[in-house]
Amino acid sequence: MTYAAFTYGSTVIPYLLIRAAEAKAVTITVELEHGVEVTAPADLNESQLEAVLHKKAPWILNKLQALDQIAAQPPRKEFISGEKFALLGHPHTLVVEERAERKPFVVMRGGQLIVTVKPSLPVWDRRALVRDTLQQWYLRQAQQKLPAQVALYAPKLGIAPDKIVVRDLEKRWGSCTPRGTITLNWRLIMAPIPIVDYIAVHELCHLKVANHSPAFWELLRAVLPDYAERREWLRVNGPTLTL
Repeated sequence: MTYAAFTYGSTVIPYLLIRAAEAKAVTITVELEHGVEVTAPADLNESQLEAVLHKKAPWILNKLQALDQIAAQPPRKEFISGEKFALLGHPHTLVVEERAERKPFVVMRGGQLIVTVKPSLPVWDRRALVRDTLQQWYLRQAQQKLPAQVALYAPKLGIAPDKIVVRDLEKRWGSCTPRGTITLNWRLIMAPIPIVDYIAVHELCHLKVANHSPAFWELLRAVLPDYAERREWLRVNGPTLTL
């Protein structure tokens, strides 16, 4: 994999180039998570690749513009009672309660996420405390629930990951290493289960096919025939999965 760029008019478009021996044509994906990713046959020369990229440049620019609009969508959370926060796709109403306990905590009850705070905290300290308490709670939920979805699909691909890690990933929903460690973004715990499954299977497939070549997508399709719809949901709604 190499990072490169080409110029279309006055616009420089950076992209990640993956050379794949099994690729028979150039495939281009444009996603919020990875940006522009180009998979090309190993024997395609630079001038041929440049011609394809220039031909597809209007489409690439339209996709990038759409992603910019999507990225600007999520309203800023205020962490006050009445706001909605999702858990595995199900909305829960935040209720902030004042209690004298020294340590804040979260209780999920009847469609509510109840966060306790000390009385008389300044408003900005209160909001920061609610946000941090919620984030730690979501992280614990993710560490408990997300690895189970990877374990559910691993036997279907004949794969046994060496380790499954859940943590904060700034610009990725998941990753994997050649040694078999799969890492998932804790924010996936806010997404519906079919979306969690898409990322779980996506990373499992990378343990067999490291790039995004046609062979990779065929393997993914064999397990999740509707993967494209799940990927589109994540492309559109992914920016909302945040605190």
